[in-house]
Amino acid sequence: MNNVLNFKSFFNFLGRNKGYTAIDLFGLSVSLMFVILIATYVVGELSTDRGNENAARIYAVSDGEDIGSAYQIGYRLEERYPEIEKVCHVLCRIFDNTLIQRGNETLTANLMLADTTFFDFFNVPLIQGNRVQALAAKNYAVISESFANKFFGKEDPMGKTIRINDELTLVVNGVMENIRHSVIPDQDILFQVENIKAVGQNMFDDYNSAGVVNVFVMERKGTDIASKSEEVRDWFNTFFWIYERGFSTEVVFIPLNKLYFWEPEGSFGAVTIEKGDWKFVVILLSVGLLILLFAVINYINLTVAQTGFRAKEMATRRLLGSSRKELFTRLIMESTLLTAISFVVGLFLAFFFASYAGDLLQKKIEITEMITPVNGIIVICLIVLVGFIAGLLPAIVISNAKPIEVVRGTFRKQTKMVFSKFFIIFQNLITICLVAASLTMFLQIRYLINAPLGYNTVNVLDIYARELPDQKSSYTLANELEQLACVSRVGLAEGTPFTMGMNFSGRYDNKSISSQEFRGDQTYFDILGFKILRDNHVAGSVKYYLSEEFMKALELPEDAASFKHRAAFDTPLAGIVQDFQMNNILMQKLPGLVILCSNREDMNPRNIIVEVKGDPFAARKEIDIVYEKYTGMEFMGMFINEQVERSFAAQQRTLKIVSIFAMIAILISLLGLLAMSTYFIQQRSSEIAVRKVFGSTNAQVLVRLVKAFLTYVAIAFIIAIPVIWYFMNGWLSDYSYRIELSPWIYAAAGVFCLFISFFTVLVQSYQAATSNPVNNIKDN
Repeated sequence: MNNVLNFKSFFNFLGRNKGYTAIDLFGLSVSLMFVILIATYVVGELSTDRGNENAARIYAVSDGEDIGSAYQIGYRLEERYPEIEKVCHVLCRIFDNTLIQRGNETLTANLMLADTTFFDFFNVPLIQGNRVQALAAKNYAVISESFANKFFGKEDPMGKTIRINDELTLVVNGVMENIRHSVIPDQDILFQVENIKAVGQNMFDDYNSAGVVNVFVMERKGTDIASKSEEVRDWFNTFFWIYERGFSTEVVFIPLNKLYFWEPEGSFGAVTIEKGDWKFVVILLSVGLLILLFAVINYINLTVAQTGFRAKEMATRRLLGSSRKELFTRLIMESTLLTAISFVVGLFLAFFFASYAGDLLQKKIEITEMITPVNGIIVICLIVLVGFIAGLLPAIVISNAKPIEVVRGTFRKQTKMVFSKFFIIFQNLITICLVAASLTMFLQIRYLINAPLGYNTVNVLDIYARELPDQKSSYTLANELEQLACVSRVGLAEGTPFTMGMNFSGRYDNKSISSQEFRGDQTYFDILGFKILRDNHVAGSVKYYLSEEFMKALELPEDAASFKHRAAFDTPLAGIVQDFQMNNILMQKLPGLVILCSNREDMNPRNIIVEVKGDPFAARKEIDIVYEKYTGMEFMGMFINEQVERSFAAQQRTLKIVSIFAMIAILISLLGLLAMSTYFIQQRSSEIAVRKVFGSTNAQVLVRLVKAFLTYVAIAFIIAIPVIWYFMNGWLSDYSYRIELSPWIYAAAGVFCLFISFFTVLVQSYQAATSNPVNNIKDN
């Protein structure tokens, strides 16, 4: 056994074969780095709200389409159903970038409003303050650790005051850790929901703004509030307007421990909470395991390629008394040792790249959180498993070698490439599939970003005016911007098609219709380029234009002269505008109402729309300077085409990750191909020499050698075609607006892999083809 545990000869072998060692260490270390990073991310995703001891009793109230309900619905439920122990309303994200004052200092913060029961529902640790008393008073606030550092610096924030929008003064009564691993997003300031009118005016009266308030209920032990869903729905039908008017037809109680990965049926789904993507988790796990498999295959290929050298050592050990079992065990332990070394290197790499991975995954990657006794045991098992799998085939091949065959030099001739050929084909198959997947994703995302939306998006800057003190400030800032040489024109509006306008869900001639309303001046109308299909030439300072979709929903004739606006009064119809897309191209089509205001005083601007000329980035810098000089705040605005592009951030993130994995897979597979070409040429060195002696030219030998490897790529390509079609068609089917899976995508992936494989084996094949046949015959 001591002889088995003596790795001196193994380290000597690694030292003599530096290329072999470098390739093995690189492949295993990089792949294990990905395994560590992916495991950290996945564990974090799967642990979302799982540490909450009451998670099994907490439910979010939903209509099955969107996560969210209306303010005060929770109180009504608590009054009616004894099964409910307590409730918690949570409002977040809708009050992001709100103005905050402390003395003469002003900045923006993300606000979260909740009931005093918040800390009973969610495990958010407090750094300062008491969980029971933190929100006990209406004017108490709990701030995040990052906001405390930004706003108060080294001062103790406890007891300090914060003023919001010059209307609400709060006293800091607690400091919480930045929220992580929860459906509740990380917000800056938490205070009582009773202050809602101070920040939201009357938008939450009579159950308005349904869908933006997250309502959580905690059931009493031994009860089942979820079984009351139908009864609750019938009750909601009697007073809750979205049910009365037929906009919502179901009540679903979603368990907190399932909420993060819950798949909604609606378009919005989870705009006010953190939402996980189970498909993305599966993609990460799958590709990460493939990369690890690539590295294991490389180890097998490289070790088998070196069998001639290791077999001499093992034959000597056999002749000195070592059993076949001892040799087998020794080789397995060597591969396990190399895996352990690679894991340590991979761990250092994971720490180094954790920040970049966190930016890419949009999650903080804390590897130190994974350092636990249980995870330590899992790591040991992983190292042993990978080491065993990687070393199994080489151990069988080498330990089964007969010493006499090694001495005679016949062992290398008897070693076959059956497994290695399979591995080469498999690696090329996966590489071709990953390249095709990356290419398909890239083309689909560009297709989505460049989709026609029915209005102008290029060189149009949307500046958020909601944070300005009053209407007059919007007019003044608009006038200031108009003076810039880089600005063509400036319009004012209440909402844009991308950021959405005023949502109105109501009855029109006894029809329940959910629509989006946009108010803007003539310049706004012209900048976005709404196309008027019919103009009724209505007089007046306020004109109402319906989209084609709205006309269909109302079942109005094309020559209609009026419609009932909000079911209250007959409103002259100024005309019909061509349909335009709300948000991005994937959102369901909604009826749109564009209200053209000749007088800016007829609206309350939330958006300043600026059309720029020349270099848009240079123009933005100039506008930024004017904005900050005038408002004293950080610039808040974005080009509409940038907004559209950012709306596909999740898809772009997936593309980037798959592309990175594809590049790593290509690199690892090329190293494997390099190893196998070395082995292949070694095995056929005598054949090459004989062919040259009998008249084969260098070119003929070269073609023969290269052709063998390219044949493996061709076989992999043929197998890859149905695999690519199956998986990428499935991925594309999730999009209502999508590209066709063109044959040239397959061809491009195949040609790319063929091209890089050709150049990988070309150099060694050329050296073998031009070598002196006498030397090869003598060596063999």
